[in-house]
Amino acid sequence: MSIPEPVFISGLGGAAVQILYLIDGMNAPKDRRPDFKSFLYYLAIIFNIALSVILGYVYFDDTQKLNKIVYFHIGLSAPLILRTLATTLPEVIRASTTNEEK
Repeated sequence: MSIPEPVFISGLGGAAVQILYLIDGMNAPKDRRPDFKSFLYYLAIIFNIALSVILGYVYFDDTQKLNKIVYFHIGLSAPLILRTLATTLPEVIRASTTNEEK
């Protein structure tokens, strides 16, 4: 089974942003540096890349052909997209429930 190109490129986008976070962490002052010896630190990196791959899989299918930068951008922004969905969705549901009670 091969990985579709959009999903692979989305994963590359997710990996690229995690590499930037690693570089920023290395350049941070010692009191603000992440714990590079922590297993959980690297597990979070792997989960964020996995989120990028999952979102690439959900967004794109084999029939549509877009520019590769679109696939890459979805991978870059996947954690932000999912965090935004997770925080706004409950607000929308709460607002509709409040309106129904009136």
